[in-house]
Amino acid sequence: MLIALLCGIAGLAPRAWAAPPPPLANYVIDHWSTRDGLPQNSIRDIAQTPDGRLWFATWEGLASYDGMEFTVYDRGSRVPLLDNGIGTIVTDPAGDLWFSDSRGNIGRRDANGAWNLWPHPASAPSIIVQSLQIDPTGRLWLLYEGNGLGSMTAGGTFHYVRPPPKSPLLNVYRRMAFDSSGALWVGTYDGVMVQDTHGQVHTAPAGWHLPHGLGWPYRGPDGTFWIVAGSRIFRIDATGATLQYDLHDTGRITALVQDRHGALWAGTEDHGLLRLSAAGIERLPDTMAPASGRILSLMEDSEGSLWIGSNGGLYRLREALFSTLTRQDGLPDNFARSVLEDHDGRLWVGTDTGLSREGPDGTMAMVPLTAEHDHQPAVLSLAEDRDGDLWIGTYSDGLYEHLPDNSYRHFGAAEGLPAGNIRAISIGESGAVWVGTQHGVFRVGDGPPRPLDGAGAPHGLITALRAQADDLWIGTLDGVRHLHDASIQTLRFTDPQGAHTIFGFTPLGRDMWFVTDRGLYRDRDGTLVHVAREQGLPIDSIFAMLPDRQDHVWLTSNRGIMRLARSDIETVADGRSQHLAPLHFDEADGLLSSQASGSASPSAILRQDGTIWIATAIGVAHADPAQVHVFVMRPPPPSVALGLLDLDGNPLPPPSNGAAIHIPAGHGLTVRYAALSYLLPDRIIYRTWLEGMDPSWTEQGNTRSLRLVGLPPGDYTLRVSAAHPGGAWSTHDMAVPIVVDPMWWQRRGVWIGAIAAFSVLLVGIYLGIAYSYRRQARILSRIIAERTGELTRTAERLQAADQEKSLLLERLRQQADVATRQAREDPLTGLPNRRAFNEHLAAALEGVMAGRPDFCLALIDADHFKRINDEHSHATGDEVLQGIADVLRASTRTPDIVARIGGEEFALLMPETTLEEGEAACMRLRAAFHAKKDWGGTLALRVTFSAGVARSHRGEPSTALLLLQRADTALYRAKNTGRDRICVEA
Repeated sequence: MLIALLCGIAGLAPRAWAAPPPPLANYVIDHWSTRDGLPQNSIRDIAQTPDGRLWFATWEGLASYDGMEFTVYDRGSRVPLLDNGIGTIVTDPAGDLWFSDSRGNIGRRDANGAWNLWPHPASAPSIIVQSLQIDPTGRLWLLYEGNGLGSMTAGGTFHYVRPPPKSPLLNVYRRMAFDSSGALWVGTYDGVMVQDTHGQVHTAPAGWHLPHGLGWPYRGPDGTFWIVAGSRIFRIDATGATLQYDLHDTGRITALVQDRHGALWAGTEDHGLLRLSAAGIERLPDTMAPASGRILSLMEDSEGSLWIGSNGGLYRLREALFSTLTRQDGLPDNFARSVLEDHDGRLWVGTDTGLSREGPDGTMAMVPLTAEHDHQPAVLSLAEDRDGDLWIGTYSDGLYEHLPDNSYRHFGAAEGLPAGNIRAISIGESGAVWVGTQHGVFRVGDGPPRPLDGAGAPHGLITALRAQADDLWIGTLDGVRHLHDASIQTLRFTDPQGAHTIFGFTPLGRDMWFVTDRGLYRDRDGTLVHVAREQGLPIDSIFAMLPDRQDHVWLTSNRGIMRLARSDIETVADGRSQHLAPLHFDEADGLLSSQASGSASPSAILRQDGTIWIATAIGVAHADPAQVHVFVMRPPPPSVALGLLDLDGNPLPPPSNGAAIHIPAGHGLTVRYAALSYLLPDRIIYRTWLEGMDPSWTEQGNTRSLRLVGLPPGDYTLRVSAAHPGGAWSTHDMAVPIVVDPMWWQRRGVWIGAIAAFSVLLVGIYLGIAYSYRRQARILSRIIAERTGELTRTAERLQAADQEKSLLLERLRQQADVATRQAREDPLTGLPNRRAFNEHLAAALEGVMAGRPDFCLALIDADHFKRINDEHSHATGDEVLQGIADVLRASTRTPDIVARIGGEEFALLMPETTLEEGEAACMRLRAAFHAKKDWGGTLALRVTFSAGVARSHRGEPSTALLLLQRADTALYRAKNTGRDRICVEA
């Protein structure tokens, strides 16, 4: 038996460590509970089907997750299960999901969405099935709680034989696994057992010297075979069992998974989660660890994230380049403004509510600047002089000097320093301390502060300072001032795309680079070169430029952090290349906020250990540039799965096996869909294409549903594609065939019958007339008067038939007009729909290109509309949308075009309108919204909107997509700066 077992696992030697796993600090943890849609907080098991969908086993049903929403299947769902208590789940090679429940029943969801349920037979126990495994022949093996093993064929035939008395299989644990030979290893409370391919059950070989008591198996994705015995983990290979890890201080191990780096993650009964690798045994930091409680299940998904099922809900660990210090780590506030490392290697962080310093043990603690414990100044700038004194600039409390003996000197209005912001401090090589205030530059040292005066000296807000050799570079809201040899040179950028605000200066070699609200400028011996959007920077405002030790520079902004090779940026500045390709990092890379600090200094630093530290709106983000290559892989384009369908508010069953969805003409179909990715799924964007109606793709932003209304009868295919921000679109689109069945009077057979009947009627009329004529001719001599009367009546019948024909043709024309109007009109509001609006917009752009005056475009989006639907019902939401349409119609000019282009999004096209007039028109609309008091028939309901306004530019190439993107950018800014406002994109 021992020889057979060793042969069975001979091919399971562990692979070599390909690359060390990332530090634990480079993980981000997320948490879900019943408040987020889970049916229950104990997650017994986790699986992922090949389509990317995640599944969770709980005592209150089987839950699936598409990245945004949980869908629960239980005894009361549309597909009713046999029992709510799900014991375990597993996927087979065909992509089917198998699950068991607490009464011994088995279920399967096929890859095409079909469900099959098998009640337990009378011969099998009506008890929870703790584990399911599928052998190489496709047979499903069932591990019954306290009742041994059973099996079931794919067709649903059960086989069960109760183990004999005192058999170890009567004391099973909830884990089992197949080895490469097909032998089934079973966990029990009396040690691990194995059922060989002949059905014989044996204990593990005595020569392995496994401890007595609880033992269970685990087979890693690389084939490595492990046995967990209590708190010890043994690796099994051809030589036997080798003790790999002893976790005697952590208690019993309850779950195990091997990640893509080859590291093991061990879940415990009451000591959280541990990582086991070549680096040893590591524990997650307390700020990242799952809440205390038993870890029941572990799984790594196709995107490399680790999912953790516990008694306290669901957790997800994902790798990220950036980690962040926050209030939980000792910062006074999460909004970090400035960051500095002193000559002792200690970190100082200035925040909106005070200053903190890194202690000898690496922890952060507040450093009070005043005795008022309930008020500490907001710290905007930091600098250390050559004597080790720390200079601290505040928002409104002047300047502090922190001396090495921990005493302070304060400079304020009484000492001659102007009140207001101090956003920049720089120390010259001579030891001069230069301070940027709200009223110019001052030099601080012995004696009172002295202002920098003379021709060209700035006297407004100073946004940046850099003392370099004997020069002083000064950033303002109106360009750069350069102090050199006691003279001040003024540099202003007067071109339309030139900079105004200067955020900082970075020396690179013999050059000085400026970071501004219009990208980067390089000053080389007095010659300026501009590097901005036109050269590939994704945004305008750059807050800091930080060189690392890998010959790269890092750029911070309000919308993430970028990394560029220094050679690339020099090549573009020299004119030897036309385009940059920065690597862009955001929340998907571990940043808690993509908004870096601006107009503060220093807002980003390179520490002595080579790491970069960046002040952001949520803490101080830090990363090791040397580790970038480990994290630069972006997730592949996500696949899109079909969600719920409803026809005029009534749910429809999903189509099976690619069958078409049939809907009657004149009805509205809502199609919901979701991209199956779990890396910031709320930021995934979508596009749709209704083949048979639309000429090409239409981008839908983050909208995850599409309503189809007023489609003419015919065959269509709805295609949906998705992409991560900045990533590629899905390689395989979701395709849903849709058939719009015609009304009875639109059917071909009805038309053919009507034409035939009409033809018969005409023939009958003709024959009747002919017959009457012949009859009247025969008796003409006797009844002339009667013949005349008959002819008159015949003429009247012909006239009536003609009128009926004309009336029928007019009805047909009116019905065709209605169908045409429905294709271009929003049925809820009566406004033009997106298709009609796109035609108006294209016509307006053609007019501008032909020489007609420019026009304005406004995108208007109702604020918090989902909340209205959730709190007041969808019927109220529809009334609000109709009210919005009424206000827009009543408050716009006759030539203006108002359209509903999305759920709560409207567009306003204003011909022959300047940008200022367009903004004023939106302000009038805003006032009209504020004045309306009966939204949706509810006096307490207040509806506001955010708007983005853009204007066409005569003489410049422009397309409808570019203009819509500019207006949408302004709308995005209005949303992110508080809503209920209008933002203009020039």
